[in-house]
Amino acid sequence: MKPLLVTSLLFCCSVVRPLPQPGRVVNCDDADVHEAANVAVQHINSHHNTGYKFTLNRVEKVFLRPSGLGDIIFMELDLLETKCPSKSPIPVSDCEVRPVAEQAVEGDCDVKLQNQSGTFTVISTRCKSELDSAENMRMYPDRPLLAPLNDSQVVHAVDVSLHKFNGGNNTAFYLLHEIGRGSIQSGISNSVHVEFVIAASNCTVDEANSGTAACVEQTGAGAHFGACSGSVVKSPGAVDEEVIAQCTVYEPQPEKTGALQVPLAPPQTNVVSRFHHNLHDPSMGPHSSESNSAEQLLAFRAGHAHRRSLTGNPVPSLPLCPGRKIHF
Repeated sequence: MKPLLVTSLLFCCSVVRPLPQPGRVVNCDDADVHEAANVAVQHINSHHNTGYKFTLNRVEKVFLRPSGLGDIIFMELDLLETKCPSKSPIPVSDCEVRPVAEQAVEGDCDVKLQNQSGTFTVISTRCKSELDSAENMRMYPDRPLLAPLNDSQVVHAVDVSLHKFNGGNNTAFYLLHEIGRGSIQSGISNSVHVEFVIAASNCTVDEANSGTAACVEQTGAGAHFGACSGSVVKSPGAVDEEVIAQCTVYEPQPEKTGALQVPLAPPQTNVVSRFHHNLHDPSMGPHSSESNSAEQLLAFRAGHAHRRSLTGNPVPSLPLCPGRKIHF
């Protein structure tokens, strides 16, 4: 009887685990794929609180994994920097994409979403961004490369441009919120071109000029920002430099829900040099994830997968990934 008992115990304790269900490959240019990708881009922009907004350029990969609460979607996205600062109220769909000639910034993101009956919810993101290489800029020999944001000439150009704007403004006194971009072009005359974001302070121009009040950025409902561009040109033999400043002040906007608000001081010469605001800056906060990498989760047997759209309907033709480039 003992051998039978042992055999019975062994049989009852052995578990047959089912094989994992294969994922489903979808077409990177399906309309619902782009819909999900745009939801992810909107989420990324809402938590990227520095620099500029990004727009979708191409869907690189898509992988679906069934779950009890709807499909889990893993995507690899290529993004491009626009000319709209993060503080701009303009929808990213209306923002001009930064052209290659201005040394465009490209972003790469792994995103994880959940699809519940056609409603997409972002679970996590992991992003990085980098400048177009100097080698690619050789086709634009007359365009200068970006200078570090803390370059002394860039900082000076921002200071004098903001001073000129405040000098012609008779309402609020504006402070520098952050420097966005800067370039230096040397030649017969030296010219510095900058882009920066300003923030309204609690001071009037008269209060600021008289030094009777400590001016700080407005916060809460009174906070509002503006986007500026400035040029400072020093011609040979000229005593003074020529300063041109243009600013567009936005209407007060509600703070981004869930965004990590990081006060940014003007760049100083003793900080680490950087040329652009990277997508993995601290402003991404806890919504940036290093764990749910699409690269790890894209390791599946494509030969065992079934072609579907995100809605589950069969789609013709072979898988098309990566998708087409929307811009360049």
